[in-house]
Amino acid sequence: MKENIQEYSQQNQKSNPRHFGAFTFYGETPEVSQTEEGSTEIRPDSAQGKLFPLAMASIGDKVRIVKLKGSDGTVRRLIGMGLVPGIEVQIVSNSGGSVIVGICDNRIGLGAGMAQKIMCTN
Repeated sequence: MKENIQEYSQQNQKSNPRHFGAFTFYGETPEVSQTEEGSTEIRPDSAQGKLFPLAMASIGDKVRIVKLKGSDGTVRRLIGMGLVPGIEVQIVSNSGGSVIVGICDNRIGLGAGMAQKIMCTN
């Protein structure tokens, strides 16, 4: 059994693995890069179009999340809420930078600071 797992692992390492800490990801895993002041950015391979913060979107807009900026904890928090690069969200409310977004049947409220760290495209 252990030999089968090692053999499977060796075969899959040939297909574009990505490393994050002690983990290795395969397939459509977004790229993670360290930026200035210890912040983390996550962006999918297919980022395209003009980027803007989620806080700048208008009510009713459907936008695609392209990049998450901020510290590791901030990025983990956003991912835990389901705000990951590649998904489409609809702006339900936008007042003073605070945003309420709709993902399927769920609504998520974000403060102005968090909404500024989510980069989107139309």
